[in-house]
Amino acid sequence: MNSITKAFEIFLNSMSAILLSGPFTDFGSKAEQILSANNTMLTTILPAFLQSLDDTIFQDAQRKAEWEIVRKDQRVLVTGFGELRFERRYCRHKQNGETAYLLDRHLGISANAKVNGDVRQKAILLAEQGPYSKSAAASTVSPISRMSVCNYVGDLEQFPALEAEGEKRMVKQLYVEADEDHVSLQNGKKTHVKLVYIHEGVEEQDKRRRLVNPRYLTWPSGHDSDLLWEKVSRYIEQQYVSEDIEHIFLSGDCASWIRTGEEWLYPCVPVLDSFHTMKALRKLCGGRQEQVAAFLGYVRKDEPDKAKDLCRSILKATRGSGREAKLKQGNYLLNNWRRILNQTHPGAQGCSAEGHVSHILSERLSSRPRGWSKRNMENIAQLRVMKANGQVIQYEDLRQSKSNQEKAGMSSKAMALVNAPRLRKALKKSTQSTLKTTCQNLPVLKYGATTPLFQALHGLSFDYVAC
Repeated sequence: MNSITKAFEIFLNSMSAILLSGPFTDFGSKAEQILSANNTMLTTILPAFLQSLDDTIFQDAQRKAEWEIVRKDQRVLVTGFGELRFERRYCRHKQNGETAYLLDRHLGISANAKVNGDVRQKAILLAEQGPYSKSAAASTVSPISRMSVCNYVGDLEQFPALEAEGEKRMVKQLYVEADEDHVSLQNGKKTHVKLVYIHEGVEEQDKRRRLVNPRYLTWPSGHDSDLLWEKVSRYIEQQYVSEDIEHIFLSGDCASWIRTGEEWLYPCVPVLDSFHTMKALRKLCGGRQEQVAAFLGYVRKDEPDKAKDLCRSILKATRGSGREAKLKQGNYLLNNWRRILNQTHPGAQGCSAEGHVSHILSERLSSRPRGWSKRNMENIAQLRVMKANGQVIQYEDLRQSKSNQEKAGMSSKAMALVNAPRLRKALKKSTQSTLKTTCQNLPVLKYGATTPLFQALHGLSFDYVAC
């Protein structure tokens, strides 16, 4: 235990020197230096603790009876506080020939992992927010590559489904809004990611408008739109009392995949959102506000024939290549006449799909030039939707299903040994003994005055925290 005591002494001396250094260094810099010294101490202390645990397993009677020692191997594991190097024994079962590092099994370290779970967890949390390179740099003090972070994101596949929570709620109006983000792929092609969310309306909170009980769902391009809307419909049936719903307002740009939702949601009121309405109108009218106002007036009075006449007059006055573009916008508006008129429905509210797509998807996927692999693009979208839903992101829960070999290993002879209550009790006793011996050998405890530091360390040595 001399190495642990020595490492702790070095840390305390380093912390003292940092705090007493010249006044030209601000406390933020001092805190960073202390954290660095702490990381160095941990990479020194932990191997000694792990060696003690491995020795305890080595001395276990059941281990001696059932397992033979083959050799000792060193392991290098990147953790959040630095590169951890430790040795442990490689064992073979005497009867069935199974081999294992029993210490690794006890600690829950995967067989071939070079990067610890805490680093992978932090990496995917940061990758959801920004570039892989920044995630790699901030996940650990030891270097990992941005390709490693890319691979961790690609590992994910067990994303939670859109499911009801708690008891069924009673609402008269329900709102479903949908839009998509256009994303560039590594092969130079474009794809889109769909975003659908369900909410109960809008309320004012701290002078800001927010959605009431929103739930988000993302859907990749090429996947069946009917299956998407089936999931949305099932969620509504499970979360709400269907008999009380008077209207479900489905808002968006009325793309074909959104119109598919009109067949699944009942009683559905389809709405072409005002953003796309005005966008199409401005392109049709070429910035002539009097024509925009006239068209909207015809909508309010539900006079589609007069709106058609207005479109014809605009097209008649247009020459050249611009006529084709205006014809497209005119057809778009007239074909969605009923959906535009539904903007004036008594229960209708404004649609914020464009803003939500920008905040949840585009901010990470498409706002800056980048090329995505299809899998990672979909996984990042799923992570951002989980965050929007307030769900906890855990790498180990989301990563790919364990291989059959790994699953078999979880119920092996090695796991039976390391999970035995007798051995676990011995490991706990060994750890407590190591801690007490180390703390009692510190000079500050043997010769120091009764200071707050003395009280804190003395508390550790007797397994309690000083107040």
